[in-house]
Amino acid sequence: MIVDFYVTAMKYYEVGRFKEAFEILASTPQDPRCVYALGTMYYNGQGVERSFTKSTQYYAIAAEAGILPAQVSAGFAYANAMGVPEDFDKAAYYLKMAVAQGEPAAKITLAEIYAKGYAGGSRKEAAELIRDVLATTGGEEAYDVYSRYELNNA
Repeated sequence: MIVDFYVTAMKYYEVGRFKEAFEILASTPQDPRCVYALGTMYYNGQGVERSFTKSTQYYAIAAEAGILPAQVSAGFAYANAMGVPEDFDKAAYYLKMAVAQGEPAAKITLAEIYAKGYAGGSRKEAAELIRDVLATTGGEEAYDVYSRYELNNA
């Protein structure tokens, strides 16, 4: 019988048995889903002491393994200095992974980084990212970035 440790851990997680979930996830570091879940648990302080530093470390590992929400979370953490020094180049690195998968939240955050003139991006690239989000999913946050940085002129 093959045991899917991630599924087992998530069953504990869903009923609020965070310590048990954490123990299972921590024993399965080769599964990127488990690594992402550990990052989430550290971010929220569920079953462990809250640590943005540890959450970002786990998010970065899971991001490299292709876990989409981890890519967004790692990018956001570096863009907002959550447990790590602010680093727009690292933020853009992770966000671009998620953008390549079409993730609107990553497009918005990356657009804001570019609109500020960071990570080698341009206002034109920022505008393209935001226009894409507005055309496909819309959203108040996308429109806010579009307006705040006056991307209609880019």
